[in-house]
Amino acid sequence: MQRVEQLCLAIVALVLPLTAQANDVKGVIVEKSFLQSMQDCAEYLQVPRHRLAQYMAYEFPEDEDTKCLIYCVGVDLRWWNNTCGLHEPGIVNFFQPVQGDRQYEKRINECLERNVRSLKLPNNCCQAYETFQCYFREFGNLVTCPQYVPLTKLQATQAALDCLNILRISADLLKCYSEGNVRDVPETRCLYQCIDLRTGLYTPEHGIYLSRFYLRDLESNDLRYLSQETKTCRDRIRHSGCNSCSEVYDTHQQCLDGLGVTGYTSGLITEAAKIALTNLDASCCTEKVEPEVEISASSEEGYSYASYQPVTEAPRKSSGSQTAAPVIPLVPSYNPPLKPCTRCRTPSAFVTPATVPVDYRTGYRSGLPAGQELLPTLGRTLPSFGYPKSVELASRCEQEIFPPSSFNTQSLSLPYRRTGVL
Repeated sequence: MQRVEQLCLAIVALVLPLTAQANDVKGVIVEKSFLQSMQDCAEYLQVPRHRLAQYMAYEFPEDEDTKCLIYCVGVDLRWWNNTCGLHEPGIVNFFQPVQGDRQYEKRINECLERNVRSLKLPNNCCQAYETFQCYFREFGNLVTCPQYVPLTKLQATQAALDCLNILRISADLLKCYSEGNVRDVPETRCLYQCIDLRTGLYTPEHGIYLSRFYLRDLESNDLRYLSQETKTCRDRIRHSGCNSCSEVYDTHQQCLDGLGVTGYTSGLITEAAKIALTNLDASCCTEKVEPEVEISASSEEGYSYASYQPVTEAPRKSSGSQTAAPVIPLVPSYNPPLKPCTRCRTPSAFVTPATVPVDYRTGYRSGLPAGQELLPTLGRTLPSFGYPKSVELASRCEQEIFPPSSFNTQSLSLPYRRTGVL
């Protein structure tokens, strides 16, 4: 048993650095693998290390801690929320079906109906766990490389606000935007390009990512984003010779209008413009007038350095007449500077640095660059302790993902039990 645990920990040490390599992306784009999300959630929930090793071996026992970890992964990767439950585009993004398998969708629906929809599960952890198990056992193989994670509406609005500031949109145009009038002017076209570029929906090298628009509108699950008709329309505009601002804007208006969430990008612009106008009206340079504080001789003892000094009485004259004691001027208060905690590029001489725990996600940065196949020394098979078969990992690392039924993949085994078409 001890050897098994040691092997699990070795797998964790090898897998995590490879799956969590930083991607060179712009703006607020998030790309994350399933394994990286599991480790993040294990840190959030303070899961013991030996349990994390078990999860990295793809063992998910039916206990409360495991169910809540899967729920956390679902929230983190945006395939689950507490309002609508499962977002199918989000979870399909991390699975790859076996080539030639035409029954996996039917099996998943039957599994969800049997284990989730027809039962009154006690909490969200149980619902997310049972949903994941249906896909894990019936869909196909887990994709190991980082995938695009769609932004929340709040994150996307912030990206739009950043673009309004970056492009220095005028106050008059901001007012039009805030009223819902997102008119076709050169500034608007470049604003669309900036938003899509900043949120990962467009790159100059690839153009518009239709699969990411499909993921962006998780709630609608609109497969028309991935249709051949939409792809042909996008390619026609891309090869028309227009500049990048017009390419993005025309693709939105001519190819994506009416798909997914209606008016998504224009709605972001309207909300961001309202915030931008509010920020323009706000003043952040108001001078604060500090009230003058008079310090008298009757101040509280210990207020200044002078209060600690002995008071020397003036010598009395021998004539017997008394004179008033001389007024001793107060010495200005002196507060010694605080000892610095850190210095710019210089270790502090006053503070002993705390021990930094080893993070297996960033401990090895010299591995393969992002996008190449992971686990080169382990192959694509990880041991599954306690299960009759090993877990097969998918090798897909595509830039653009299309519907499950249209994948062109190599023949791979289903997890645990399925090795062919039923």
